[in-house]
Amino acid sequence: MTFKVIITHPSSEGDEHTYYGIAFLNPGKIESDRLTYSPSDRKLKATLTFDGNPIKVGEKFIAILVPVNESEITDSTTPEFKIHENGPEHEPETVDF
Repeated sequence: MTFKVIITHPSSEGDEHTYYGIAFLNPGKIESDRLTYSPSDRKLKATLTFDGNPIKVGEKFIAILVPVNESEITDSTTPEFKIHENGPEHEPETVDF
């Protein structure tokens, strides 16, 4: 069995950023990946997969969206985070930014 966190962000034309998603579960349980465009969702998306059952139903985890602009650091490149809770359904947890 696996636990999945899906991090999404709207895709906008002309956006110069590269986006990375990070999920922090229990200590030592961290995954990250670059968001890529999903034509079916019309969003940027990353699916982070954890083996087994790393957190129980009702436990919280942190999802972070990190925008990176290779040419400069600005207010628009400040990471955003959300605290999310593992739901009782055996489905991926989706965190929309």
